[in-house]
Amino acid sequence: MTRIPSGRRASHLFALHLAASGVLLGGAGLAGSAYAQAARQYAIPAGPLGPALTRFAAEAGVVLSFAPAAVAGKTSPGLNGSFSPEDGLRALLRGSGRQLEKTAAGYTLAVAPAAAQQAAPQEATLGEVTVLAQAGQESAWGPVIGYAARRSAAGTKTDTPLLETPQAVSVVTADQMAVLKVQSLGDALAYTPGVIAVAGYSKSYDNFVSRGFALRDDSGSLVRDGLKLGGSGWASGQQEPYGLERVELLKGAASVLYGASAPGGVLNTVSKRPGPDMLREVRAGIGNLGHREAAFDLGGAVAPDSAWSWRLTGLARNGDTHVDHTPSNGRYIAPAATWRPDAATSLTLLGYHQERRTAYYYPLPAEGTLVPGRYGRLPRERFVGEPDFDREDTRQSAFGWLFEHAFSDTVKLRHGLRWIKSSNRVRFTGLDGWVDPAAPRAQHRTAYDELESTSGVSTDTSVEYRVQSGGVAHTLLVGLDASRLRPHSQWSLASLAPLDLYAPVYGAQPGPMTLVPSYSQRTVQTRKGLYAQDQIKFGQRWVLLLGGRQDWTRDAASPLFGTPAWSTERDSAFTGRAGGVYLADGGLAPFVSFSQSFQPQAGSDQSGKRFKPTEGEQAEFGLRWQLAPDGLLLSVSAYQLAQQNVVTRDPAQPQLRRQLGEVRARGVELEAKGRIGGHLNLIASYAYTDARTTRSLNTAEVGKRTEYVPYHQASVWADGELGGGFQAGLGARHVGSYADVNGTGAGVPAVNVVDAMLGYRTGPWLLALNFSNLGNKQALACGSGSCNYGEGRRASASLAYRW
Repeated sequence: MTRIPSGRRASHLFALHLAASGVLLGGAGLAGSAYAQAARQYAIPAGPLGPALTRFAAEAGVVLSFAPAAVAGKTSPGLNGSFSPEDGLRALLRGSGRQLEKTAAGYTLAVAPAAAQQAAPQEATLGEVTVLAQAGQESAWGPVIGYAARRSAAGTKTDTPLLETPQAVSVVTADQMAVLKVQSLGDALAYTPGVIAVAGYSKSYDNFVSRGFALRDDSGSLVRDGLKLGGSGWASGQQEPYGLERVELLKGAASVLYGASAPGGVLNTVSKRPGPDMLREVRAGIGNLGHREAAFDLGGAVAPDSAWSWRLTGLARNGDTHVDHTPSNGRYIAPAATWRPDAATSLTLLGYHQERRTAYYYPLPAEGTLVPGRYGRLPRERFVGEPDFDREDTRQSAFGWLFEHAFSDTVKLRHGLRWIKSSNRVRFTGLDGWVDPAAPRAQHRTAYDELESTSGVSTDTSVEYRVQSGGVAHTLLVGLDASRLRPHSQWSLASLAPLDLYAPVYGAQPGPMTLVPSYSQRTVQTRKGLYAQDQIKFGQRWVLLLGGRQDWTRDAASPLFGTPAWSTERDSAFTGRAGGVYLADGGLAPFVSFSQSFQPQAGSDQSGKRFKPTEGEQAEFGLRWQLAPDGLLLSVSAYQLAQQNVVTRDPAQPQLRRQLGEVRARGVELEAKGRIGGHLNLIASYAYTDARTTRSLNTAEVGKRTEYVPYHQASVWADGELGGGFQAGLGARHVGSYADVNGTGAGVPAVNVVDAMLGYRTGPWLLALNFSNLGNKQALACGSGSCNYGEGRRASASLAYRW
């Protein structure tokens, strides 16, 4: 039996040996309680023995320890029904050649007597080579059992409990995305407070508003595995959620960790990664609007004693959308491999290639959608382009690695790098106003041919140093990240015949294309940042977080055609962050924080002086409450977030541009996630957001609210086991009303939609029916006099097999 040293050294050895030891803990403090011994409802599918035991231990709140080799290549028949912890473990082990043995700390595995007679000598002693540690415990970069993540690196770049993170972080897990059958990041974030998908654009590329500010790749606010993406909007396209382990939103100013970014936050997606346990899943689905889908997720150790593990994830999806002549087809493949020669070292190779075919959702005029039209209401399915012209094709490939090495119990090196190449050919049709305002039926149109591309490299290297002196523990982090990305744009346009929006007749052909030089250019974005952070823990109660960062940016641009004529703009900025948490009894953790952000601004004022970067500052205080080790995690936060140095124009002198503007957001957000009792999962959220312009040269803009941002958002989802293998879920989402800013000024009505799920599990099979917007409610998103309809009812049936 391996012994665990006491004191601080033990905690470090525990962290380093976690992945290799195969020890499972679910609510250790409850292991001997009546709660842990009581019978509960479980639904664990048949499949690899290791993951089945991991999930059961976490849900049951028991300690189970075993060597990885004890379960290598073994399968479990699964579990469905009400069991005590001991009976449940024995049922999962049936037919595996392993038996359960009770210890003072919990349970361990041994070779069953019948199997022991045929086992090799080393296998017969597997029950004696366990390592007593909290395995199965979640890591900041790994899978989460259920909906409530307990740890995240999004807010610190270290493996940190959310209770000790002094800034709001929302995490959407792979389990949540699987149950809701999400098809985009917008779907994944639908139950997250304070986030709005930007109408139209968000169907072409990931484009959101968080706490009243932009959240997209070209604002520096999207990262994958902690690394910048492509530095573009259109070219970056949409990420495939089936390839993700979790989606994490660090809310508010966050440049101290991620460099140049908008003040609304940073959205980090975590790729699915290989593990030592065998993983086998295939699934297929069909739905309305011609939806067809097939996917697989396979992986495990290359061999029982191999240092290598692998994973291969793939998906193909075809279908239409609620807009005529607008498909939504996608392909995704993601190979990955991990080399772990010992507990201190790991190298993970990650790659993916994806393709997507759709068409841009150009918005409809407010007249006929938001406000009454003379000729009636324009339908949700109305397409304003030409079926033989409008088309959007995105292709993206990426490859990189994540390396980690622990030099000792106290010093750890992390290094990540990714190369990306992405392009999006977008041909779309724009509306240019009514042909006859007195008879608003037909609109003038222009055809656009746009090619957006990006390529480049992003990297991040950091050293973590843990030291303890007396009752004070420090987790020091020093790092350097950098990216060099090359977004290119090419725009052409042509005339196109008008279209009667109420009785469209398609078939018009665009005229000759004309290049738009002002929109056609090549750029090179260079970002470098040096950051330092100290997480200080005083005893077991107080946590203090301090951080600072110096950034240097360089943006070069040149016309796409003709003789290169590069113009270069350089900026630098220092940002800081400070926060504190008090870990009270009962799982309560109040926190307070201050953080900053910056974004480079292109151009100069009338005197030729370069614009300074915009500056964001957030003050936030909140409270987290962990009700039980495997129970609900409740969060509430209140914040004030402001962006200064915003460029504004004087309406009397439009050529006059000065950095005197300010946009401010104030709000409150609540979120609850986790498991209630033995068989009910809950997600609930509410957000109040007041985002508006507070300073501008144009006095008419002062006090005006930010487009697309309602005062109120709320959502709730619950699902659970019904018995007999059946499960069901029901949810509701509310988006409050707001005004058509910079347009008609009319109020955009609030909308309430209902989602539902019904499933049946038997052995390794899972059949699910999912409904989004069950009532087929018509939702509008409007701004600047244009409107997009929200999606109508989406229904799907899926069948998954795990073995």
